[in-house]
Amino acid sequence: MTDNTPAYPAGWYADTNALGTERYYDGTAWTNETRPAPIGASPLAEPAAKAPWYKRKAIVIPVSVLAGLIVIGSIGSAMGGGKGATTTADTKAVAAAPVVEEDTDAAITVPETTGLTAKEAAALIENAGLQAEFSADKGFVIDRDNWTVLSTTPASGAAAKTGDTVVINVEKTAAAAPSTAPEAAAPSAPPAAAEPEKPALTTAQSSAVRSAKSYLSFKGFSRAGLSEQLTSEYGEGFAPEDAEFAIAQLEATGAVDWNQEAAEAAKSYLDFQGFSRDGLYDQLTSEYGEGFTPEQANFGLAAVGL
Repeated sequence: MTDNTPAYPAGWYADTNALGTERYYDGTAWTNETRPAPIGASPLAEPAAKAPWYKRKAIVIPVSVLAGLIVIGSIGSAMGGGKGATTTADTKAVAAAPVVEEDTDAAITVPETTGLTAKEAAALIENAGLQAEFSADKGFVIDRDNWTVLSTTPASGAAAKTGDTVVINVEKTAAAAPSTAPEAAAPSAPPAAAEPEKPALTTAQSSAVRSAKSYLSFKGFSRAGLSEQLTSEYGEGFAPEDAEFAIAQLEATGAVDWNQEAAEAAKSYLDFQGFSRDGLYDQLTSEYGEGFTPEQANFGLAAVGL
């Protein structure tokens, strides 16, 4: 972090630079190791030393944390959506009816879902009265039709209780290889002019393009910031050439506007805390911040009224 970091015992501490996470202190300096804060952890735990925004390196979002946030948010929405207001008539009916003890611990058998898509597995598990949560070695489970179930925890056939969470272990469904066999021309048809073949994407290139789109939908990234997120060992870990291919592909197809990304990043910073124009400009352009060009940063500042 900084040279003025106070001495603490080695261990995990709340990271004030990324709410909801903890950073490891090795006894002499703050490391790059982070993890989600345990549920119920005290917000008054000794915080990590905080450097000025534009003087510290932007933290790469670990894929596991980002995926966890997406999954936890979807589960919270599903659980919260079922609560409704109790009317006066309902209250009277409850008061008048005799109290009946219900068996809330009735056993439910975990359904067999191996080989199904993530979407099909989640439907089976939720219809059985259980909660579904996804676990993948790499990437986020966004399009559930493109993920295949390997196993569940607890395993299929095991006993569970209503409302228990079943973790669905999935892997990305392999994309079918593009066919390269030329079509035979009809004997009576004149030879047609050959169209130039489109280059086939490798599996790594296709995955890098998909991941780049996902990150851009999550927050504002500069070109340099997105490249770092895709290649970092704490991000996706793609080879630099695959990350560069993905970014160039998005630019060529008009799928990204770096000025708009700068505007989105500027708005996110102002939503988090107050900035002067110069302070926010430094954060947007610094190599330790977002890495936008001066022109992109000025566009973002104008978009938020600075």
